[in-house]
Amino acid sequence: MFFLKAVQTNIKQFMQYRNSFLISIAIHPFILLVNIFLYRSIFAHNGTEEIKGYTLSEMIWYTAGITFVWIFIWNFAERRISDYIVTGDLSIHLLKPINIFWFELYSAVALRITGILLEFVPDLIIYSLIYPPDFLTALSLLKFVVVCIMSFCLFFLINYLIGMTAFALKSNSGLNEFVYISMNLLGGGLIPLDFYPAWLQRVCDFLPFKYIFYYPIQVFLNKDSVSSWGSWGEIVLAQLAWIIGGFVLCHLLWKVAIRKFCAVGG
Repeated sequence: MFFLKAVQTNIKQFMQYRNSFLISIAIHPFILLVNIFLYRSIFAHNGTEEIKGYTLSEMIWYTAGITFVWIFIWNFAERRISDYIVTGDLSIHLLKPINIFWFELYSAVALRITGILLEFVPDLIIYSLIYPPDFLTALSLLKFVVVCIMSFCLFFLINYLIGMTAFALKSNSGLNEFVYISMNLLGGGLIPLDFYPAWLQRVCDFLPFKYIFYYPIQVFLNKDSVSSWGSWGEIVLAQLAWIIGGFVLCHLLWKVAIRKFCAVGG
């Protein structure tokens, strides 16, 4: 019941801010056009059909894939948890019949369902009309959706952990920015990791960030390295391992941190 109410609430919020929604629908295709002109110039200047294993079409759609992944994963768990702790509102949530972790997860899922319906679907249709994705198949799109769902879970857990640092830091905005920058740089949220030197790619292998951006986009592009069921399954299993580890860490840290929480009411 709560989940359905959360979905309805987020749809109503979208409708209240429909002007911003319409602006984003207009801006996203404009960004795609800019990337088309940019990468066409880069490929023409280099006189090659591939750069680091990426064709012109794949590079253009890689940047579009970054936008798609953000639409699937974006949530405000780190800000909401931090606000609850700093303002003392956490004490109110502790009295509710639903655990705050699941409350925030359901809210984030509802937010993303709305985003997928009102942003991802229109963007994919408009982008395809502007620059048809010749690599995309129904199966690769389905695989992409599945790994993006896993990316959402992993991103939510990271955000939840950042939010809990407010127990100790109070203001965790600096840490939040650092993690987001690191996630983009080391997860393929700016450019493909294939463009990085070998030593930096090895560093990325030990971090969860590539399973949020890089691999989902590889699946979307239907790259040979991830097109088989075996390769795709390995990605999903790795994502699942990081998710389980993140969930256990959230649970353990929460039990420790909540013992030190103190709120004073007026």
